[in-house]
Formats: sequence, structure tokens, C-alpha cells
Amino acid sequence: MKEENLTQLSTEELHKKAKTLKVATIALFVSMLLMLISGIILTAKKGFSALTVTPVSFLPLVIIFSAQLKKVNEELKKRNL
Repeated sequence: MKEENLTQLSTEELHKKAKTLKVATIALFVSMLLMLISGIILTAKKGFSALTVTPVSFLPLVIIFSAQLKKVNEELKKRNL
């Protein structure tokens, strides 16, 4: 994946990117929780299935999005000083 240079983006673009990353991170986290809850319920009723471990596969995405959001917020803080 191509790394974007945050210093070359305008402040408006950084705000837009931060908002998008925040929404995407929250949506992924909520969907992970829903999958985890449904996986636990299905495991209790029918036994182990692939749905039980599916939320773990989305964890790297949440971590990556959170790290990118942190970098964008740090760049915005630098510009406000």
C-alpha cells in the first residue's frame, strides 16, 4: 500500500481523512463486536464454527486504521501550534 505524505495534504484534506478514518474504525469495531457476540451465541447453541474466529481476522484492520488516525491527528496538532 502506498504511504501518503501527510505534510503535503491541506488542513481540510486532513480533517476529511481523519473523519473518514474515525467512521471506518468505529464501523469495523462495531461489526467485530456483533460478529463476536453472534459467534459466541452460535458456539453455545451449535458448537464451534468458523464464525467464532472471524472477528479476529478484522483486528489488523482496526489496528491499522487506528494507527493512521493517530498519525493524522498528530499532524493536525502540529499545524494548530
